[in-house]
Amino acid sequence: MNPARIDRALVILGYLAQHQEGCTLKRLCDDLALPMSSAHDLLQALVEIDAVKLLGQRTYALGPRSVVLALSIVDSVDIRRVSRPYLAELCEEINENTYLAVRSGSSVVYADRQEAGQTLSVVMKLGGPRPLHSSAVGKLMAARNEDLEQRVLHAPELEQSTPYTLVRRDRLRREFENIRACGYSVSDGESVEGILGVATPVVDASGAVSAAVHVSAPRGRLSPDRLPFVVAAMSRTAAQISRQLGAAQDAVTLRTIDEIRDFERERHGARS
Repeated sequence: MNPARIDRALVILGYLAQHQEGCTLKRLCDDLALPMSSAHDLLQALVEIDAVKLLGQRTYALGPRSVVLALSIVDSVDIRRVSRPYLAELCEEINENTYLAVRSGSSVVYADRQEAGQTLSVVMKLGGPRPLHSSAVGKLMAARNEDLEQRVLHAPELEQSTPYTLVRRDRLRREFENIRACGYSVSDGESVEGILGVATPVVDASGAVSAAVHVSAPRGRLSPDRLPFVVAAMSRTAAQISRQLGAAQDAVTLRTIDEIRDFERERHGARS
């Protein structure tokens, strides 16, 4: 096969990975500067092998083979296998669903999950991309990676998912600074109203934030009194996984309960 055609196919798959809801042929061609006729032919070939699925008339999204392949690639670097026992311990300790999120190109996806026994729980889809500007894991990754941060701050448009979603660039810039200062990220109703998400960084041997430990729950279960204890437990888990990946002993900042409580008072003050 023509190498240029393979390259275009990979570019298209990468683009669709950032548009979980699907994308029209015209928008895809406009954004990627591709001729519509050749892009259509290539998409049809990808649909035939289940790498892409057709959602409606000329609207495309990632197909099941692409999602399975992405998770297989994640698994090949052992991060899911390394993190699984620690996520399970955290799940049992805090009695909330726990997740491992990883960076996939210019997006963030959930790669693994441990489920708690809560009657009402927030179940996130594995393999689906998360927004960089409104999810806890997305904001954390962007705050700890200059390329992703600039991608957010210079995006032509940011989706306003809820009334609490941060879409102003000055607010987002301050948010990223705060995340770097405190060492964890919170999404408070910014992706889904009433749901509070928290993410703590997993650092690899190179010192880069390659993944995140994540917890989402109804805001009432992550109250201001309980949240500092959950964040502290998540940070310990992230530090344990990081050490297994060869990170330095102090790669993950472990805040005290009082420090986290102070950060949360500041966050609530800025939000009100």
